[in-house]
Amino acid sequence: MFNHTTVTFDDCVLAYDLHEQKYLFISPGVFAVLGITAKQLYQNNSLWDNLIPQKNLAGIKGVIQNLTPNTPVELSYHINIAQHRVKNITDKKTLIVDEGTGHSVLLSEIKEDTSKNHLITESSKIHHTPDDGHSKQFLNSLIDSQTSFLIRIDTSGNYSFVNRQYLKTFGYTAEYLLGNHFSKTTIPQEAHLCQNAFVQCLKNPGKIIPLLHKKPDVYGNLHDTEWELISIVDENGAVCEIQGIGQDITERLKIEAEIKSTAQKLDAFIESITDSFFIVDNNWRFVRVNAAFEKTGNKSRHELLGKVIWDVFPALVNTGFEQAYQQALEKKESVKFIEYFQRSNMWFSAAVYPSLEGLAVFIKDITAEKLAQEEALHTKNSLEALINNTNDQIWSVDADSRYVYMNHAYVNQIKQLTGVAPKEGNYSYLHQGFSKQAIDDWKSYYQRALHGEQYTITLETRDKQTHKTQFFEINFNPIYTQKSEIIGVGCFARNITRRLKTEQELLDQNTRLRNIASLSSHELRRPVANMMGLIDLMDRKNFYNPENEQIIKHLLAVSTEFDGVIRLIVDNTFTGD
Repeated sequence: MFNHTTVTFDDCVLAYDLHEQKYLFISPGVFAVLGITAKQLYQNNSLWDNLIPQKNLAGIKGVIQNLTPNTPVELSYHINIAQHRVKNITDKKTLIVDEGTGHSVLLSEIKEDTSKNHLITESSKIHHTPDDGHSKQFLNSLIDSQTSFLIRIDTSGNYSFVNRQYLKTFGYTAEYLLGNHFSKTTIPQEAHLCQNAFVQCLKNPGKIIPLLHKKPDVYGNLHDTEWELISIVDENGAVCEIQGIGQDITERLKIEAEIKSTAQKLDAFIESITDSFFIVDNNWRFVRVNAAFEKTGNKSRHELLGKVIWDVFPALVNTGFEQAYQQALEKKESVKFIEYFQRSNMWFSAAVYPSLEGLAVFIKDITAEKLAQEEALHTKNSLEALINNTNDQIWSVDADSRYVYMNHAYVNQIKQLTGVAPKEGNYSYLHQGFSKQAIDDWKSYYQRALHGEQYTITLETRDKQTHKTQFFEINFNPIYTQKSEIIGVGCFARNITRRLKTEQELLDQNTRLRNIASLSSHELRRPVANMMGLIDLMDRKNFYNPENEQIIKHLLAVSTEFDGVIRLIVDNTFTGD
């Protein structure tokens, strides 16, 4: 790799100042290869040596001590990384003299070695590569190719080095910055942050000092930046420079702010909903609950968070709740169910959503709805029983004259008339068995009601079995929505044949009574008047008066006439003749 001057972000490259015994540069790819972070290496120089087996460490250090400047050497050996794993690596090392400080810098390029050569006990494992004249260019290219910022500041606070990424991001030139104080790239409001970090580095050689602050670019835009600053000491242990590695975290902070805002909105939503909500991890421990769940479970967050759900609510074991939760967690699939919890005499509707971290559960108390459904069902069944226990015919149609509801009496009546039982969804009075005239008539009846008219008609039909005439009274009532829109017609029919017969009999009886009144007022009045007159002529003091005999004869004649009138009245009362 030393025959070119580029390096990728994921390469593992280390630059170590042998004089100062400090790392000058560590690429981000160090963790992928060595299993340790750049921050760990900056804080502990010996951490890298601890990965190398003792039997190989002395040999490697010997090779380093005998390095010739600008002459790369390739080593192959193994290291012990985390969890007792062994990794074979190749390590190209080049000794470079820093023109600025005169210090010897050990440049190491490390890669995982998939070959079987991993020991350095044989000389064949050490390869010297002729200097191609590009080692220094490689180090400079390595520094300039990073997406991180790399700067150096002398003990007076003046820039002594800036890499290409720093200049590119903020739009400055090296000539504009080098030799000038760092306050030139600091906003006044945060100058004290940079000054405090600078002082801390001077006071604490070798300690990494973090710094977060805003930096302006040449266009006046502010960039949020994150830095790790560390002082560099000379061979006498005195601080000679401060090195900083930084990043532009503006976009990251925006994303974090958006995530935080979204999380806050989600938290507010979860706390505001009336449904109970909780999250358990893969070990069934509560990691999140809302206020509604605290109320439903009659437990505070302090009593829930971190506790195992089966320990807090043992009554859930061997219920539909446990079965659904287990299914969702094991099969990693959403589960929705309705369950009755006998202990609290409540109904719940639950939705369970699995994730890699555990389960999110929404629970809604539907006890009131369930009781209302049961009551509505009971009312419906009772109403249907009532409707179907009457001989009156009840049915309804929609706006297209299709059957919506029919009671048994109506179905039986139509089947008796036509031989075909109607079904819900059929067009009313359009199926086989009705004449064209009947179809047209019923279409007209429905249209009148659909236009808002409420009315009653009487229809005459003939029973096909008894061939007797029957009369039906039918009420038509428009069916309205809450918005006063007509969506159908409700019909109620009853057989009024008996009633009409009774009414006719009453009319006939009234006629006879009128005849009786007429006979009474005319036919009876005359013989009664004659009888009363004859009685007045009778000698009641001398009953044996010869004139009484004649009067009695006339009374007998009047009585016979009176009897005839009474017979006439009786005949009119019972026969109507």
